[in-house]
Amino acid sequence: MSVARRGKTYHLAIRPFGKLVYVATAAQTKAEARRIEMALLTACRSSDYRGLDPVSREVCVRMFHNQQWELPVDLAPQERPQEELTLWRAVETFLNYPGIKESATRERYKSAVTHLVRILGKAKPVKSIWVPDVRRYQMIRISEKAAPDTVNRELSTLSKLFTVLIEMQALETNPVRLVKRLSAKSGERQVYLSRDLVEKIAHACPPWFRLMIWTAYFTGMRRGELLNLTRHRVNLFRRMIYLGPEATKERSWKRVPLHMELVPMLEEAMKIASLETDHVFLIRDSKSMRPAQVEASKNPWGRACEKLGLEKPRPRFHDLRHTWKTNARRSGMDPEIRESIMGHWSRTRTVSERYGYVSDEELLKAIDGLTFDHGETQIWVAGKP
Repeated sequence: MSVARRGKTYHLAIRPFGKLVYVATAAQTKAEARRIEMALLTACRSSDYRGLDPVSREVCVRMFHNQQWELPVDLAPQERPQEELTLWRAVETFLNYPGIKESATRERYKSAVTHLVRILGKAKPVKSIWVPDVRRYQMIRISEKAAPDTVNRELSTLSKLFTVLIEMQALETNPVRLVKRLSAKSGERQVYLSRDLVEKIAHACPPWFRLMIWTAYFTGMRRGELLNLTRHRVNLFRRMIYLGPEATKERSWKRVPLHMELVPMLEEAMKIASLETDHVFLIRDSKSMRPAQVEASKNPWGRACEKLGLEKPRPRFHDLRHTWKTNARRSGMDPEIRESIMGHWSRTRTVSERYGYVSDEELLKAIDGLTFDHGETQIWVAGKP
C-alpha cells in the first residue's frame, strides 16, 4: 500500500480485498491522500461505508466502478422523489441567488414578488406558469389600479426569476419574454415640486424620513441609492458621496456632491450610529433603530400627502429626482456634469462626453451654484387635462 504522485495528482495503490488496485484522488497534499487511503481501507475491511466523508466516498465509488465490482448498498446513490418546485420555493431561491442577494435592487424584487405570490399562488408549480397566467396577472394588477410601469417592473422581476432558474437548469423557458409589456405612455408624468411644498411634506413626515426627503431633494439620488447608502460612502469633509457599481442602477461608479445646506443635516444624523448596521438612513422609534426598507419608506410620503389634503395626481417621492434635474437645468448647470451627478447613461453620448473626466472640484462648484426655487408645483400626467 502506498501513495504516489504523478504530475499533480496523488494516486493510491491499495489492497482493499487482497487484489492490488490503483485509484486517483483529488488530494492536494500527500497527507490528505494518506487520510483517504486509511478511510477506504477501514470502510472496505469493515464493509461499513456510512462513515466516509464526501471526498473519500467519491474515490471509493470510483474505485468500485473502475474494477467493475458490485457497488455496496451504502455507496449506491439514493433516489429521492423530486418535489415539485413551487413559486414560493423559487422565490426563496431567487432572492438568495448570487448577484441577486447582493443587488442594490433586491428590496424592489422583494416588493414585486409579494404581488406575484399573492396573485399567482404560493403553491403554484413554477413549470405550470405560462403565457395566459402572465397576461391574467397583468389584467388583475391593472384592475387593482396599479400603474402600467409598476406592472412591467413586477413582471421584469418574474422574468429575472425565470432566468435564474434557467441558469440553475431547473427550467428551460421563460414565458414572460413571450408577453408584450404594457404601454406606459398613458401614465407619463412631468413634475416640478416647489420648495415650499417639499417643506410641507417633509414637516408632515416622521423625523427619520425627513432626512431622506432632503437628501433626495438636494442630490437627485434615487430611493434605492439612499436606502442602501452606508456611512463609509459619505465624506462630509470633502462634501462627496461615493457610490460603488453595486449601489447604482447603471452598475458604475458615481460621485454625488453635497450642497452646503445638506451637510449639517447629514452631520447631525450621522452622530447617532447603530452597532448592528452601517446604514445612514435609520428608522428610529420605540421598538428599535434599524435600516429603512422600501415599503417602510413609501408609507410616510403617502400619509403626509393625505394629511395635507393634496389633490390627485399627488406628488411622488421619485418626483424629487425630476425636480432636482429641473433645478439644475434652470440654474444653468453644465449638462454633462448634471448627467454625471444623476448617473444617467445614454448610447447617444459623444466620445468626449463618455471619456471626459469631471473632477470633484467641478462637481462641488456646480452644486454650489445650484438654486432650488424655480416656480410653483406643476404635475402633468399624459392623457389628463
